[in-house]
Amino acid sequence: MSAGVSLLKRATVDIDTFVQRLDGRVKFLYFIWATALVYVFYDPFINLIFLAVTLLMAFHARVARPILTTLLVIVVPWILIAVPILSLPLGFPWNKTVIGYIEVMGVKYPVYLEGFGWGFTWPLRIAVAISSALLFFLTTNQARLVATLFEMRVPFKAIYAIVATFQFIPLLAREADVIMQAQTARGLRTDVGLVGRVKNYLAVVIPLTLSTLNRVQTRAIALESRGFSSPAKKTLLYEARLAALDYAFLAGMLIATLLLALVYTYIGYSPIARLPWVWGGG
Repeated sequence: MSAGVSLLKRATVDIDTFVQRLDGRVKFLYFIWATALVYVFYDPFINLIFLAVTLLMAFHARVARPILTTLLVIVVPWILIAVPILSLPLGFPWNKTVIGYIEVMGVKYPVYLEGFGWGFTWPLRIAVAISSALLFFLTTNQARLVATLFEMRVPFKAIYAIVATFQFIPLLAREADVIMQAQTARGLRTDVGLVGRVKNYLAVVIPLTLSTLNRVQTRAIALESRGFSSPAKKTLLYEARLAALDYAFLAGMLIATLLLALVYTYIGYSPIARLPWVWGGG
């Protein structure tokens, strides 16, 4: 839970790197593009390449730590559970190709290629989607995001809903942490069983809900007093325009798409690992 709360507390890292300078539309398109392509190919090595590129950009943008923490909590346990279950003779129906044996207490168990590849491919697909989405979230300045969405003709109320969500999540996470510490200082026990812990968390949920409602009401009054619902034309602090860097990044994505299309056409859906398509019966 601490890792999840830590991630929720994260705000945008606003430093001067090429990742932060990329337009929000370009980074969101990268998220959609990378997520779609790793689902086209049935090859864990292709997924690893996409993941490595995304993590390299995250390291350059100084946001790698929360992304790696999230992957460590979600993806790594999935791999550790899925690979043994699917690659060993435990019921995965498409297992056919034996790539080795594991000896346990004097008994040899076959390890199958189909289950081994499937156990790695799906978690890595999710890893690419999570890492590219967090890269967009952690490196896109909210003011520039508003300008980007405004240029895309998104209704202004919808823009506010999106930005307010990004603002409220870290605030609520911090406030929940403060309330939890205050209740613990007043004698709330956290070293109890599951049922007792659920009851104790009501001591956090109730004041957090009341505080949130009060915060929302205050913000609504402030917005209306500043003419949020007025029909006047809105002006923005930033003007969203694609720069040369954005076009270069999009060109790189286009070239990579064409190369991968050629690979898919002439080599297949698993060009490196050479995994058989399990739904086709191998």
